[in-house]
Amino acid sequence: MNLFKAYPIQFWKLCFACLIFFSSFTMVIPDLPMLLNTIGGKEYNWLIIPTFASIALISRPYSGKLSDHIGRVKVMCIGAIVTTLACFFYIFIPVALLFFFNRGFHGICAGFTPTGFTAYADDVVPLEKRGEAMGIVGICNNIGNAIGWVIGSKCTSVFGINTMFQIASLLGFISLLMFMTLKEHIVVQQKFKWSMLKLKRNELFEWKVLVPGIVLLLTAFSSGGILALIADFTYHVGIGNKGAYMAIYIVSSLVVRFLAGRWSDRYGRKKIALYGSLTLAISMLVLAFTGGTYLYIISSVLFGVGFGLLSPSLFAWTVDLSEEGKKGKAVGTLFIFLEIGIILGSSVCGLLYNNEVQNFKMAFIICAVLAFAASFFVLEKRVQKQI
Repeated sequence: MNLFKAYPIQFWKLCFACLIFFSSFTMVIPDLPMLLNTIGGKEYNWLIIPTFASIALISRPYSGKLSDHIGRVKVMCIGAIVTTLACFFYIFIPVALLFFFNRGFHGICAGFTPTGFTAYADDVVPLEKRGEAMGIVGICNNIGNAIGWVIGSKCTSVFGINTMFQIASLLGFISLLMFMTLKEHIVVQQKFKWSMLKLKRNELFEWKVLVPGIVLLLTAFSSGGILALIADFTYHVGIGNKGAYMAIYIVSSLVVRFLAGRWSDRYGRKKIALYGSLTLAISMLVLAFTGGTYLYIISSVLFGVGFGLLSPSLFAWTVDLSEEGKKGKAVGTLFIFLEIGIILGSSVCGLLYNNEVQNFKMAFIICAVLAFAASFFVLEKRVQKQI
């Protein structure tokens, strides 16, 4: 009860809205390959995640700038509108080209809403609870992801893929209504002008968050690999629900994210990020040598613990480094690194796998190596001075 009293009601409304938002756009992921196969695009399955992530990446500098100028709430609403429309449009797609056009359009939601809600959360919480607050937001996002992955496949199997897309669109609309109830908290809020979409060179990137960004890129490679391969790998090891790995990982990260936020406030961002990257690397090694359910579950639990430690510490670290009035830009920059990591991970692992089960091991080993590299990067002495 004391936890709820420690944060304003706007923070909790934000968390619940984020949960619904993430449920919307993740519930379509497990069955997008099936849709693409039915419209003649089977050989392009590996592009599903990179297409989404690439547009999200391009959107980040715009969302960061707009978040600092027109407000966090408007930026969150833009993303919610996009996921509402994109999920509905999947129903009417007849050819692969239109599929990828809509998939890219859908990526705008991931480029806008997370930037807005991360900055908004920091606006409304006490400074000394920044890490804990990021952990709580991460928990709600993870719950949303878990709900999306699990109910998406279930809805498709029971009601059909078109009904699943309709439910995803409805959830996006509900998140939009919830975001609209939030009160804006930036001090100087400007009216939107088309000139705001013209980005100067110094508005594209916040160099002060380079270090946490590189750590996130190296670890997000694993996330991209999982997104690209885990549905097929789950089938390969004999597990029926394609969302099982994601559901287990998300559940395992819930408590860890909350504690990791507190730990990062108390012990420092570096230590928690280090433990997270090492745990993630072990998870990927376990998955590389998985042949059945037991190691599959262990890997998914470790994956959740790893990202449960990494996410709140890296985002809190980024906000620590940001300048006054440029919080949105800093958060947007961190998300750029996230998208690059996901794009590289999903593309490299997807191409390496190439529908050949014997290639799973090498893909997951590469993910493990890069996660280990992130831990060594955090330990490097010149990096330590910035943490």
